[in-house]
Amino acid sequence: MTNKDEDKKKSLMDLATLEDFAHIKPASIMAMSNSLHFHTLEHALREAAQIAENTGDAAAFRAYNVLAVVCSYHFNPSRPDTFSPQIIFKGKRTLIPSDYLGEQQGVLVQIAEQIDHPLLRARIADSCWYVNRRLHAVAALASSSYLNAVELFFKKELLDQYESDFAVPFKVVDLIDRAFAIYASAGKRNEIPGSAKEVLKQAYEMAKDNECLVAFVRLSPIAQSSGLLEWQEIAAVAEALAQATKDKQYAEVVKKVWLHAARAYLKVDDKESAVRCRVNAVEQTLRMRDSVSTAMAKASWTRSAIGELRAIGGMAQRIEFLKKELQQHEDDSLSEFGSFSVPMDLTDERRATIEEFEPLDVHEMLLRLAFTSRAPDKIALHKNCLEKRDKYFFSSMSGKSYADERGKVIATAAHVPHGSEPSGAWFDHESLSEAGLHYHIATEAFIRPACITMSRCQLIDDRHFEPIVCRSEFVPPGFEAIFSQGFSKLVQGDMVSAAHLLIPQLENALRHVLNSRRSNTAKLNVDLTQEDQSLKQLLSNYWGEIEQVFGVDNTYLFHILFNLKGGPMLRHEVAHGKLSTAQCFEPSCIYACWFIFHLTCVPLSPHWSSVIAGAIQEISS
Repeated sequence: MTNKDEDKKKSLMDLATLEDFAHIKPASIMAMSNSLHFHTLEHALREAAQIAENTGDAAAFRAYNVLAVVCSYHFNPSRPDTFSPQIIFKGKRTLIPSDYLGEQQGVLVQIAEQIDHPLLRARIADSCWYVNRRLHAVAALASSSYLNAVELFFKKELLDQYESDFAVPFKVVDLIDRAFAIYASAGKRNEIPGSAKEVLKQAYEMAKDNECLVAFVRLSPIAQSSGLLEWQEIAAVAEALAQATKDKQYAEVVKKVWLHAARAYLKVDDKESAVRCRVNAVEQTLRMRDSVSTAMAKASWTRSAIGELRAIGGMAQRIEFLKKELQQHEDDSLSEFGSFSVPMDLTDERRATIEEFEPLDVHEMLLRLAFTSRAPDKIALHKNCLEKRDKYFFSSMSGKSYADERGKVIATAAHVPHGSEPSGAWFDHESLSEAGLHYHIATEAFIRPACITMSRCQLIDDRHFEPIVCRSEFVPPGFEAIFSQGFSKLVQGDMVSAAHLLIPQLENALRHVLNSRRSNTAKLNVDLTQEDQSLKQLLSNYWGEIEQVFGVDNTYLFHILFNLKGGPMLRHEVAHGKLSTAQCFEPSCIYACWFIFHLTCVPLSPHWSSVIAGAIQEISS
């Protein structure tokens, strides 16, 4: 690090000395705030720093500012990164404990015990121990201070700023959790002071007696690992609490208690009781279903319940009953689907396409049609997905589900937390909307106007495509007539025939190309018989080789247009007879048929004028 960098770092951290802290009297912090919340403390300390700065008291400003920064760390008691930045934005972040290494940390270690506010004392000690695990005495001070803050809360000397309705708020559980985590990490699990156990026992009993379910679920395992409780007792109390609150507290929380009881029973090898508790947990899932108003949401909760019952096993009768309810909810959900439209003016593009095709001969028309569009750029699609995630923050916080025309969910896509690396599946599903827009523009602005103009200006039928399909390396031998008829139907606008002729041929054409490269695309079954791999298997097993032949963008289009669940899934829809008449005229289907024509013509483009054009002209004359 250069001297300039060191000076910049020092200026950001505002080093406060022992004399600075002595100046503000560390034993007087409680008089400034008796809050149980770090951010309230931070606010009070920043106000004090601002007053000190305004009055020219530099020592007080430095001391209060450092304490405010210590209170600003984001607290994650249940995660390895216990202290993380309060704010991360555009490559910058607020300070974290490791920024206070060296002289400033040494000062904080020395003044920690002088702080009268137990929460601030705990934060200083904990953050110092967090970055230097050899500070054993500081670790003990952090744990005892966290528990001292809990004691003062129960005595109402420290206040919960948000006035929780629960006798043991979530914040208090966080402090206890962190205190006992420090004991364990410091190797003191078997040397926990009796006073610490008393605070834990008091909090546990209050949570149990006041039906603080979340606190009970979190505190009881800590009490068990500390030797205060046995799993049998936890199981019995958890089941009794869940039974008592099953109809009056929030279903998700009651469900957690039932599952906690099930885990506790499994610890003592009581499998029958564990199953009973898990079944009751499923009833809470159904209770959540009954609390929602839409059929789509009811179907979602019903599916969750079926999955939970399958995991338990032996619930076939109950599952069958729920399946019937699921079907009814899915049917009812169809009336809840809506559509929206986005105005798009493609008049100029259509006119340009028509004017381009009108003066052409047949062989020129077919060549221009083959290259009137191209597959969407994979990298651009993924870049747009990331930009949308950053721009539309709230929409990226939830996952997505994809339903078919009968309301059945056929695919789901999990959300990716902001800042996390998305998976390939996330990119695939997020790319569908962008790709759909590409299909629409390409179809309405170029492909359909071109086909309409060709049919109006020329009489084009199967024979005009014979020179193309007979010479294309993409068309398997013996299938030329199917391809030529499908292409002529595409140009003539008979999309029902075109779709059902061309789309089933894609898989076999890919197999033919791979076999031509001496790749064995057959699979060997358990009974030693062989069969060809499906499109899904071809893409899974030969993705790299397909990319070498067809390119990155075309290969990706094979996946999101023909294969991906949740997308148009055209290969599946046609193979299973599910592609309706209306769907044949949708942009995705028209684009798919054009795309197959494009792939057929690509290997012929270098020889078009010398070979293909003359053959087509001869047929046309």
